[in-house]
Amino acid sequence: MKIILYILFPSLLYLITTTYAIPITQAYPGVFSPDPQIDVTSTDIHGVMGYAINPFPANESDRNHYDSRKGKTIKYLIMHFTEENFTKTVNIFTNNSMVNPTSAHYVITQKEINNLAGGQVLRVVPENLRAWHAGTSAWGNDTSLNYVSIGIEHVNLGFNGNVSLPELNRTYFPYDPDEIKASGIISSGIVKQYGILPQHVIGHEDVQPTWKPDPGPLFPWGKLYKDYGVGAWLDDDEMTVDAITKKYNPPRPFPQNLDRDVLLAMLYNYGWRSAGDDSRVILAFKKHFSANQYPAYCDEIIRLEDMFWAWALEAKYVTSTPTTATPATGSTVSGSTCVDAVPDCLQYNLNECKNSIYKPMMCKYCKVSKF
Repeated sequence: MKIILYILFPSLLYLITTTYAIPITQAYPGVFSPDPQIDVTSTDIHGVMGYAINPFPANESDRNHYDSRKGKTIKYLIMHFTEENFTKTVNIFTNNSMVNPTSAHYVITQKEINNLAGGQVLRVVPENLRAWHAGTSAWGNDTSLNYVSIGIEHVNLGFNGNVSLPELNRTYFPYDPDEIKASGIISSGIVKQYGILPQHVIGHEDVQPTWKPDPGPLFPWGKLYKDYGVGAWLDDDEMTVDAITKKYNPPRPFPQNLDRDVLLAMLYNYGWRSAGDDSRVILAFKKHFSANQYPAYCDEIIRLEDMFWAWALEAKYVTSTPTTATPATGSTVSGSTCVDAVPDCLQYNLNECKNSIYKPMMCKYCKVSKF
């Protein structure tokens, strides 16, 4: 019946979409002052009930921070943190100016002191349009990723510390659990709808490693993978060299040395691009994978974990030849939580082994566990 009405009375479409619109100040009480004059409509967003910002009228067209995808296909999902609270983020994404406009398809709230609950989803830009969230970006063979991506902004203040200082001078803020739950649900719907590859679910820093820090080392990539099937990660039974070798038959043998050039070769094969600063590529990789949840290890030191994660990710997602062999889980040492992850652990620095941040990657000579 609705389809027939739209054909016979096109003006009804406008009436229906505006009849149920409410001011954003009503949707989020006590959050916006002064009133930003934004109307929103309640909508289902990949299984989460949220709000969508209605298009602005012609006399405020510059508040619509988006444009055409020019026929490009969506193939990436890019995660961000806002570094601002929800109110300011929405104002930035809808300001009436075309001077450095920015936006994302979705903003997900964290719990704030103004009684704003975490995990609420606001659609700023429809998915069929290009939002301006990734800037001058590259991954694999693709550039200008705004044309081919969906961007999700997670309200999070980012970190304390001067961005010009080394990473270890920063203190990152944790993510709201309700925010991550909502992100996991809608991200799962997005990757399924568009067939987005696991290695194409990435962070802003991954695609702009020389100057973007988000979503940071505390973004729970592993949880999104394990609980929602979103993105790339290693399963618990894939945390040894034997397991990866038997499961994926990688053409590249596990590197026998802590070699920066080999590490970079694996990262570039996986998808990162240099943009003139290899050290920033390594840092982005660590924050996403090998040192995720451990900001203290986000430095320029190359460790066994880094070599293993880069090698295993390349094998699993880029060069894999799946086998039917049962993955090995490593041999546990009596009285210890360590496993024999590599054939000869003594070839690596024993201190690195003792300080390993990933239990499955500790070698059998290690007697100290952080878990």
